[in-house]
Amino acid sequence: MAKSGFRLGAVLRARKAQEDMAKAAVVRARVDAAEAEQRVSARRHDLQGRAVPSAATAAAYAATLTARQALAGELAAAVGLRQLADASVEERMNELTDAAVQRRTIEKLQERHDATRKRTEAAAQERAVDDLTTSNSYREERQ
Repeated sequence: MAKSGFRLGAVLRARKAQEDMAKAAVVRARVDAAEAEQRVSARRHDLQGRAVPSAATAAAYAATLTARQALAGELAAAVGLRQLADASVEERMNELTDAAVQRRTIEKLQERHDATRKRTEAAAQERAVDDLTTSNSYREERQ
């Protein structure tokens, strides 16, 4: 009896490769999000460290306020980038979940195929044994 292979084996390998790529994308997105968070923390720290002088000339006071305003703008930009990075992580996680579901679906099909093949082989062996038993019994009766 010829064994029939699982015809979707190539599809399963492709699904596993897609899932691996999705995992790598999640890792990259998480690294980007962590870097974005570090930039936010650094900008926040810089802004807090730049206090408004209490007694200074008008020019120094204006320069300090302008510098603080620039840092606040950088902080706002960093916060926006962090939000984009967080959204990217969530999107990559959704892609990973989809890839895992697709892979698992093909694996379930393979498991069913394997179980069906085993049942078919077992039934064939049982019929062969029954045929041998029946033919032996028939020969014994004829003798």
